Amino acid sequence: MQTKIHNVMAWRQDIFAGLSVAAIALPAQMATAHLAGFPVIYGLYVFVVSSIGFFLFGSNRYLSCGADSTIAPIFAVSLAGYAALFSAQYMALASLLALLVGGILLAVYVFKLGWVANLLSYPVTLGFLAGVSIHIIVSQLPSILGLPHDSASPFQALYHLILNIGQLNIITTLIGGGVFAFIFWFSRQYKRFPAALVALAVSITIEMVLNANNIHIPTLSNPAGFELHWAFIGLPWQQALTIFPLALLIAMICIVQTSAVSNTIKDRNTTPNFNRDFAGIGLGSVLSGLIGGFPGNASPPRSMLIQQGGAHSKWAALFSAAVICLVLLYAQNVFHLIPKATLAGILMYVGLSIFKWTEIKRIYQQNRQEFYLCLTTILMIVTFRIDIGVMFGVLLSLLHSVFIITRPNCEELFREPNCDHWGHRSRLNPEDNLSNEEDVAVLHFSAPLYFTTFSYFEERILNLANTRPLLRLVIIDASSISDMDLTAVDKIEVLSQKLAHRNVTLIFVNIEHPRFRRLVETTNLLTILGQKTEYTSIEVAITDYR
Repeated sequence: MQTKIHNVMAWRQDIFAGLSVAAIALPAQMATAHLAGFPVIYGLYVFVVSSIGFFLFGSNRYLSCGADSTIAPIFAVSLAGYAALFSAQYMALASLLALLVGGILLAVYVFKLGWVANLLSYPVTLGFLAGVSIHIIVSQLPSILGLPHDSASPFQALYHLILNIGQLNIITTLIGGGVFAFIFWFSRQYKRFPAALVALAVSITIEMVLNANNIHIPTLSNPAGFELHWAFIGLPWQQALTIFPLALLIAMICIVQTSAVSNTIKDRNTTPNFNRDFAGIGLGSVLSGLIGGFPGNASPPRSMLIQQGGAHSKWAALFSAAVICLVLLYAQNVFHLIPKATLAGILMYVGLSIFKWTEIKRIYQQNRQEFYLCLTTILMIVTFRIDIGVMFGVLLSLLHSVFIITRPNCEELFREPNCDHWGHRSRLNPEDNLSNEEDVAVLHFSAPLYFTTFSYFEERILNLANTRPLLRLVIIDASSISDMDLTAVDKIEVLSQKLAHRNVTLIFVNIEHPRFRRLVETTNLLTILGQKTEYTSIEVAITDYR
């Protein structure tokens, strides 16, 4: 009996969570479709098939996927170079892109390549999201203000708006600005309140009143003629290689965003299965491409709402898709009553929500170098065309990773007063009189000795030799060195000879890791250095060489 009651309660929670997500998803998915260059009804199509795809293959019971405002402006700007937005040719290219992105994500699942998500560092990811946010907000200002659109960079678009500010439409400005302000306030005060849905309903009522009084404002086109269709055969497959780099970029963003959602919005009793979640997102994109839609992605806010709704299974996301299906069946006749300014106001809030102010502030306070990395990414994405800016952001992240890898921690150790213990400055008492011994330097190197790290290792040692003329002995505390390649062995011999010309001896102590110890023995490293024996104490080594 208790089990039956528990099951009923679980179903109720899933249904409640599904209804909550559907109320948020309905206006947001329509707005995102418009941002992606599609009729708004396709946002609902993509939401339904993406939810089905993730239900079949995905793992995370809280994850909700569908049309996504992060990737929509990226592929919209890129594909606009081949065809006009909202045209049949453009929609066919976007459907082909969805199939390619879905195929890549399914391949990531098959070959377990989810680790590629680590290629984007967190500061670069934040900068990328902030840059996309600025693009979304600026791109929606013309619809809110009732001014001509300009598809240039945000700086040029703002300049264009200023030049045309005299054509400001007061009615659309009040509608769009009111929708944004309404959602912004309610979403912070009452997170479960479907503010966007209520704003949508109110704006439809306002449009009906205005229309009855012969006051006309821009509204969405009638969705008639945009029914579902099989798109596979008629797609421009000859352009697949042309847009494949874009598909890789979109797939990378989907991987990063999905892994972030799966890692932060999860069941505490389970370990996230990233690869299965990638497969669910991938299948959703494939299904979207087959019906003539565009790529989908995981949604952090909707996934959070499912979790807060107490969902017990993946059925919650499927219930939300079922609700959207009912809207598609019975409410299409009101789409043409939706003011464009309303969707612009919703999209402005969506764009603002992906700008992580608090996280960027935290990075600024904790690590200025990574803050500047984040800021540089924002500037690149805002300055350049959005797809080019994202590619520069990925490249910047890789360069930053290479910089970190090639410059590991190599810190000089200090002797505590009146004892034989050597340690890092941060671990010793700052009130003690820590000082260098003019003829001895002890370095702790916290990385394997590879060809990628040796240049920095050599640079630190030679810098000590150049700045301390009385230096006669350099001791490497090898307790954190786990490996070494042959390139490093050869370069150590050359480095030892350079130091010998300056009457400086290089030795290793505390060789602890088995792999490094074995390589030291097989390469005769100690013999190459002329080291007398293997030392397990810094003090013994100093005494022996003095």
